[in-house]
Amino acid sequence: MDISYPPLYSFPPFFTKQITETTWKNQARQWESLILDYARHCHIVKMDLREYTSPGGYKIFENPSIDRRLSFETLQDIIEEMVKRGSAEWVSRSKTEAWIYWHSLEEWADRIWNWVQETGQNNQIVTFYEITHGDLAEGQEFFELDPDLIYKALSLLVKKGHAQIFNGNDEENRGVKFLK
Repeated sequence: MDISYPPLYSFPPFFTKQITETTWKNQARQWESLILDYARHCHIVKMDLREYTSPGGYKIFENPSIDRRLSFETLQDIIEEMVKRGSAEWVSRSKTEAWIYWHSLEEWADRIWNWVQETGQNNQIVTFYEITHGDLAEGQEFFELDPDLIYKALSLLVKKGHAQIFNGNDEENRGVKFLK
C-alpha cells in the first residue's frame, strides 16, 4: 500500500519555502502532516535530513513529475517548526538528524507499558532486543523500532516508577525491569 500524497504535492511552490510568514506557517503544517503520515506508514522514527533530501533520496521530498525537490535547508526549517509543536526533536545540535514523533514519547511509553501488562512481564527483566525484535513484541507498533527511541520512552516509565533500566554495551545487553 502506497501513501497518498495531498494535492499540494503536485503544486511546485509547495517545494519552496514561502516568504510570507502566514503562508510559510501553513506550508510547514502541511509538510508536517505529510511527514508524520509518511513516517508512520514507513515505520520511520529517525530522519537523516541530508539523505532524505539528496537527489533520488526519498520520494516524499522529491516529485519528478513536476521536477521539484525540497531543499535540505527548507526541510531543516520544517523540522524546526515540528520541534516547536513537539512532533520532532533534533538528535544533535548539528540539526542534520531528527526524531520524528508520529507517536509522542509518552504514547510510546504507554504502548510499551500496556504490552508489558498484557503479556505478564511485570517484575521481569526484558532486553531491548526482546522489546524491539522478540516474538511477544511482533505485531506491536514498537516492533523493530530504533532502540534509542525505545530507551527514550522507557526513561519516561523510569520517571513514573514503572521501570528500571540496566545499561549494557548493545541492544542485546541493555535491559529493563518492569515494576508493578
